[in-house]
Amino acid sequence: MSPLSFLRCVQVLRAPTPPRCCWLGEASQGCLCSDVSWLKQHMELPDSLKEQTHLKEWHISNTLIQIIPKYIELFQAMRILDLPKNQISCLPAEIGRLKNLKELNVRFNCLKSIPPELGDCENLEKLDCFGNLELTELPFELSNLKQVSFIDISANKFSSVPICVLRMSNLQWLDISNNNLSDLPQDIDRLQELQTLLLYKNKLTYLPFALLNLKKLTLLVVSGDHLVELPTALCDSSTHLKFVSLMDNPIENTQCQDGNETMESEQDRQHFDKEFMKAYIEDLKERESVPSYTTKVSFSLQL
Repeated sequence: MSPLSFLRCVQVLRAPTPPRCCWLGEASQGCLCSDVSWLKQHMELPDSLKEQTHLKEWHISNTLIQIIPKYIELFQAMRILDLPKNQISCLPAEIGRLKNLKELNVRFNCLKSIPPELGDCENLEKLDCFGNLELTELPFELSNLKQVSFIDISANKFSSVPICVLRMSNLQWLDISNNNLSDLPQDIDRLQELQTLLLYKNKLTYLPFALLNLKKLTLLVVSGDHLVELPTALCDSSTHLKFVSLMDNPIENTQCQDGNETMESEQDRQHFDKEFMKAYIEDLKERESVPSYTTKVSFSLQL
């Protein structure tokens, strides 16, 4: 038996040192950390990796890798593919044979499309395609992914919410910010489990009334868009929304206060970014009730 046979994860990073392999035991959750400096010049993973088919995780980042090999289908125990900040231009169709895959992170790569076979990964829970810049659509076959709860397709070129996304019945977090959206689908209320919707830096001019039917929606961000109209009930006290931001839109807005606190201070404006929003929503999940300092924002319209 190989001394590495119990390993569950492989991590490949760009490193200034000569090629080396570190065997990390139980203290590192059975991870194989390979610092291979030759990846600075090479664009493919080594064939020798196919001998480690027991691995459950790949963590490959900051390399010149352009292609994920077809032999990935041999890794039937794979649960996490963490592949950010590489030069990956396409994913192999064989990825669809990873029936145990739960997380796919391909942010900051060069993808122009996602293989429809990914729709066969029936246990996928998280899909992160942030910052590929050229993605315009997700294949309809991804409609089969009923376990997906998190999707980030921000910083791409989507002109509409993908149809397959509207059919992901367990979706709780959708980030489609920094794209080319001009409107939202009228049936967006199909996403009854949706809790977080990030739409900032698009070309939206209005928000559909269907948003009012998303009873679990607690965070909505549409800042930096072109809004001139939205349902006035969206910020009413009867909604479940705990955090709404529509700053930097043409709408003339006023702020409502809770005690002496307002949500939109100048400091909030300067530091309002994605990391803050993620931290905020995670904090809300840990609380049994809404914090007393949580406020809403109301808006007056001049049409």
